[in-house]
Amino acid sequence: MEVRMTIRYGRAVLLSILVLGLGVSGCQRETPVEKSQASQPSSVVDQAVRQSVDAIQTPMDKARGVEGTLNEAAGRTADRAQE
Repeated sequence: MEVRMTIRYGRAVLLSILVLGLGVSGCQRETPVEKSQASQPSSVVDQAVRQSVDAIQTPMDKARGVEGTLNEAAGRTADRAQE
């Protein structure tokens, strides 16, 4: 009886390894979406990156300007408080 259980577990382990191996090899294949994205010219990708950076950088520059104005105002207020 114990030999049959060992053989069954051995077969189950072997089958599990086989299924996992096939699953991993199937996941490594390139999908059509990845192929179409990989064929884009680098200039299009560069342009998209620049637009993304500009979309983030412009509000940040405005925020830095406002921060500078607030620092100047705080400095003037501190000067008046000392007088």
